[in-house]
Amino acid sequence: MDVKEAVAKAREYLSLVFSDEPISEIRLEEVEFDRVDEAWLITFGLVRPNVAGKVGQIAALTAGAPYKRSYKIVRVPNSGDGVPSIKIREFAEE
Repeated sequence: MDVKEAVAKAREYLSLVFSDEPISEIRLEEVEFDRVDEAWLITFGLVRPNVAGKVGQIAALTAGAPYKRSYKIVRVPNSGDGVPSIKIREFAEE
């Protein structure tokens, strides 16, 4: 599978999994090929409802915002077989 096919499959899977939640502004952020696992790791940024309850500087700044940008990594097996997976893309705090 080439990179364009992998990105399209990842975007479709992400939209399907989050179909019951109002997400928008899905943007491609990163693409990486994991040679060991033979899988594409594709990061998307998306806007989704802000769920309060997390304590910290970022939460305090966004507490009043109804939506926030989050990042997800979609892992797509290169073979085309198997089910993709989605993980939260976390960033180190500065």
